[in-house]
Amino acid sequence: MGKTSNKTVNVKADFRQFLADNAGLMALTAFFIGAMPVYAKRADRYLMLAMAALMVFMLSILVIRYIMLVSVRWMLEDETLCHIRGVFSKQTDYIELYRITDYQESRSFFQRLLGIKTVTVYSTDKSDSVSDILGVPADMDLIGMLREKVEDCKRERNIYEIANR
Repeated sequence: MGKTSNKTVNVKADFRQFLADNAGLMALTAFFIGAMPVYAKRADRYLMLAMAALMVFMLSILVIRYIMLVSVRWMLEDETLCHIRGVFSKQTDYIELYRITDYQESRSFFQRLLGIKTVTVYSTDKSDSVSDILGVPADMDLIGMLREKVEDCKRERNIYEIANR
C-alpha cells in the first residue's frame, strides 16, 4: 500500500506569526518611541523617566516573545509528530501519529493579512490532546501531509475507526 517516504518535515513558526501576535504591543511601543521627543521639551524628567522605563519594559516583552516563538520547532516524521521547545533547556514531546484523531486550520485576521495559519492537531495522547502549530505558511499543505502519514500508521497497526451513528 501507499507507504510514505522517510522524509522528515520541519515546521518553525514564520516571523509573520510574531507580527500577528504582537501587532498591538508593537504599535503601542512605536507610539511611545515617537512620543518621547515630543514630550521631552514639555514634560518633567520624572515623566520622561517613567515613559522610558515603560518603553524598555515593552521592548523587553517583545524580545522575549520573539525568542520564545523561534525556539519552537515541530518535526513530522513517519511515526511521530515531535514538538521541540525551549531556550536554555529543550523539551521534546512526541505524539504517535496513530493517536491523532482530527485536524483543524484557523487563520486570525492578522494571519490572513500576513499569509500564515495555525494548524491544530487533536489526539488521544494524554499530555498533548490539543496541539497548535503556529505560523505555518498558508500555502503549505501540512494537514495533507499529516493525514497521509497518520493513515499509513493506522493501516500498518491495523487501527480502524468505528463510528456510532
